[in-house]
Amino acid sequence: MAVLLSSLNVRGLKNNVKRKAMFLFCKEIKANILFLQETHSGKEEETFWKHQWGDSILYSHGTTHSAGVMILFNKFAGRVIDHKSDGMGHWIMVLVEVCEQKIILINVYGYNNRSLNRNMMSNLSKLIAKWSTTYGSTQVITGGDFNLAPNSWLDRQPQRGNQPEHDSIICDFCTTTNMIDYWRMTNPNTKKYTWFSPSNKNLCSRLDYWLVSQTVSSYVTKCETHQLHFICISQRL
Repeated sequence: MAVLLSSLNVRGLKNNVKRKAMFLFCKEIKANILFLQETHSGKEEETFWKHQWGDSILYSHGTTHSAGVMILFNKFAGRVIDHKSDGMGHWIMVLVEVCEQKIILINVYGYNNRSLNRNMMSNLSKLIAKWSTTYGSTQVITGGDFNLAPNSWLDRQPQRGNQPEHDSIICDFCTTTNMIDYWRMTNPNTKKYTWFSPSNKNLCSRLDYWLVSQTVSSYVTKCETHQLHFICISQRL
């Protein structure tokens, strides 16, 4: 059995017409688990949105105008064992079991502030270590809109600095958790972007990606990066 995950920054789902269209689109791509960022959701909408979606949803609410993350399940054959969120709309962490394997999934929406991003990623590193010990799982998939470009030359246009540099926050997180930027590993020199400035189309960055643990990387059969990005885990899990 293959498990398809996808991730998308939806830039707000308050509008009913947009939300219904987005949910329909999410059904059509046939992903089993979907990470959404910038949902702008609130506690009062949980029941209605879940009814509209027609399957399970996990939330971390931001405000009506910013943040908010959701994990949507669509005909997911596994089960949810545990979940935790920051309560501020920037991350949700869930432990699922599929094909008798436990996997930690994290949906991230980064801050527009390096200090806050560093604290968030550091806290997630500690939580990953705690859950890995508690549940005996070293298989981790982290995805979403990190608001951080991993490489100053390859992942930004125009490039920054006199020489390429890796973002220290992402580097520290990957080193601590033994994770890799899977798409970059398989596309070492490709330039592809997920964010484009609305006022200047020549200003763009790759801010959305998948970080996977070394124990998961051998099971990945496909990883694509667009403004909507996918990762497919094979049945060998």
